[in-house]
Amino acid sequence: MSAWVIALGLGAGYLINKNLQIASRLETSVAEFEQAAKPAEGLTSQEVRQVQRTVPIGDRYQDMNLQDLSSADAKALVQERERAHQEVQEYEAGPAPIQGVYLVYDNRGV
Repeated sequence: MSAWVIALGLGAGYLINKNLQIASRLETSVAEFEQAAKPAEGLTSQEVRQVQRTVPIGDRYQDMNLQDLSSADAKALVQERERAHQEVQEYEAGPAPIQGVYLVYDNRGV
């Protein structure tokens, strides 16, 4: 019985050591991945998007025929475009985690 207990202790020690090694490798890999994901030197995409959002008035209304629109209508169209832009940003941010209930399949007749 003592040989069995010693073998059990050795097996447990091996598994604990292996778990620590894998956790260490995983942390190293995650750190390398996150380091590679940092932005490079220069402009970030957020800065580029901010500049693209602040365009001159002539370019902002270039797709509208301003001679046929009142200033209120032009502003309403721009506000609607901004609202749509915000909606797209919220969508691209990603949905909340999916939550649901388990479906129970019952083989009894319905």
